[in-house]
This record gives sequence, structure tokens and C-alpha cells, in this order.
Amino acid sequence: MADPSGFIAAIGSIIFFGSYAVPLKFPAVQACQVDPLVYQTYKSFACFATSWLVLIYVPLRFTWWGMVGASMWCTTGVFAISAVRLAGIGVAQSLWSGIGIFVSYIWGAYVFKEPIVHPLLSVMALAVMAVGIVGIGLAASGRFNPGHGHLTRGSLDSHSPSIKTPRKMFSFKREEEMDLIQMDGDVKPVLTRPIRSGKDDDKYRKDNKLFRGVLYAVFVGVSNGSFLIPFKYATKEIHGVEYLVSFGVGALTVSSTILGVYSLLQVYLGKPTPSFHFRAAVGPGLLTGVLWSAGNVCSIITTQYLGMALGWPLVQCQLLVSAMWSVFYYEEVSGKKAASVLLGSCGLVVVGAMMLGRFGTHK
Repeated sequence: MADPSGFIAAIGSIIFFGSYAVPLKFPAVQACQVDPLVYQTYKSFACFATSWLVLIYVPLRFTWWGMVGASMWCTTGVFAISAVRLAGIGVAQSLWSGIGIFVSYIWGAYVFKEPIVHPLLSVMALAVMAVGIVGIGLAASGRFNPGHGHLTRGSLDSHSPSIKTPRKMFSFKREEEMDLIQMDGDVKPVLTRPIRSGKDDDKYRKDNKLFRGVLYAVFVGVSNGSFLIPFKYATKEIHGVEYLVSFGVGALTVSSTILGVYSLLQVYLGKPTPSFHFRAAVGPGLLTGVLWSAGNVCSIITTQYLGMALGWPLVQCQLLVSAMWSVFYYEEVSGKKAASVLLGSCGLVVVGAMMLGRFGTHK
């Protein structure tokens, strides 16, 4: 039977990881549009500073695997910041958590050969969790909000031009530009190209932002699912949280190096260097790093006791907390239908996690 300490640590990881992106949505940070590389550097400094606290309990040990893991984390962190900005907390974290579950399970079960109690039932558990994750993401995205994506004919007609206008005509769904040409002695309108209205432009920009946010979240999911691989190899040299000092040193080193190279490149190209927005961003950035570090400690303990194929998927249940922030704090979800989808999806994730705990790997 799995050690209860692993499940307790998993709960802590879910809470901290599910909340670490919240400071990104602070009004001051949103208003400044802090460069993701700058924000990631603040996060990395907090990670570096808090990593030394583990020396209270463990001796100082160093492994280059910590540097490898930090390199992955810094790159992933920049994309995660961008994904949250573009797609929102609910959509971004739901997507990358779901992908992370499958990737981590594949690594644990089929690469590291962690023993599986019931392979078929474990896959079914992952499927149940995946359905729940998709539902949470859809609910948090506002798809089920009242009036989302629906235009009435009346609202369209109220903005339609008079039929007397010869060069512009509207179809029911979009505005088209018509040119008048001479055909067989008659003047007939011929479609040349669609005209994008102001609302269409807004929708295009919004869809484009969401698409890019989803792409970034997919990358984060794949990287997150592989995130503890360096830790897995590092356990041949060190044990558990001894890994964190090496990781913290690597995080600050890699983030500072990337930011420095990026700033020099900007100078070379004649562009302004990224602003640190110290007063507005340092507090939220450090808070993000502290919350992430706390979640990271708990995730390491979780994986140590429960294994990668079981422990890391449970850690990804962080999306439950992030979805709650999205719904109850930022009010991105409203209406009975959206609330029902959210609650039902959360229930599916919990059921899937319980199944995985019962039928997944054991150590």
C-alpha cells in the first residue's frame, strides 16, 4: 500500500501549484505587461532563495541533474506565463495538467518500468481524468456562459445597412463587399472580398490569442510531464529534497543567463531592453516563485513515496484549484450550465484520481 505521506504531500502540491499563477493576474502586473523573461527571473530568484531552507533538514549536496531540471523549468516557465496571459488560468492550467498526466504516466510506466497494479484500469482512470480536465477547461473558458458565441438575427439586422447602398451588402453571417460590373447589358453585383467589421476584428484577435495560448500550454504540458526526469536520474546521487539546492542554483543561473543574452540581443538589434517594472512586478513575481517552490517540494515528496506514474498525475490535479480561482475569484465562469459542467468535471477528476491511486503504480 502506498505511504500516506505521499498523498498528504500531493494535497499540498495541488494547493500550491494550483495557486502559483494567481499573482500573474494582479492588476499591476497586467497593466505593466511585464516581459515573461523578467517575471521568470523573479520567480527563479525566489526559488533560489527558498531552496537553501532544506539544509535545515538535509546536508548540502550538489548534482548537475539539478541544473538540467532547472533549464527545463526556466524555459517552461516563460511559456507558462505567456499561456496564462493569452488563454487564462483555467484553460491554460487545465490543458497543460491534462497533457502532463499522460506524458508523466508514459515515462513512469513504460520508460522507468514502475510496476503497475492493474494496467487496463489505470488507463481507464487516466481516461476519466482526461474527460474531467477537458470539461473544466471548457467551463473555465466561458464557453457555457450565457450568450457566449450567440448572435440573434435581430442584433445583426439592427446593424445592417439600407438595401439602397449599392456597393456593400450583408449576408446573415458576415459582411461582404460587392462590386458592380456590366454583364449582358445589366449591372450586377459581384462578390470581391469579405469586409471584416470591428466585431470581427475583435473576435479574430481574441481567437488568435487563445490559439497561441493553447499552443504554449501544450508545450508546457509536455515539458511538465517530463519535468521530474532529471530528478529521477539524480536520485542515484542524492536523495529527495537534497535535489533542491542544485535546482535553485540552476534556476537563477539559467534565468539570468537567458535574460542577459536576450537583453544584449535587443541592444544589438537597436531595440529597448526589457523593463524590470520593479515596483509593480517584484512582489508578485517573488510570490509566484515561493508558491511554486512550495509545490515543488511537495511534488518531490509525492513522487518519492508514490512513484512517477502515480504521484505526478496526482500532482496535476492542481487544475482543480486553478479552476476555482478562475471561477470564484476572477468570475470567468457564470451561469447554471457552466457551473454544472465545472462541478461534474471536478467530480470526474477526483474519481479518476481515486482510481489511479487504487490501480496505479506501487513502490
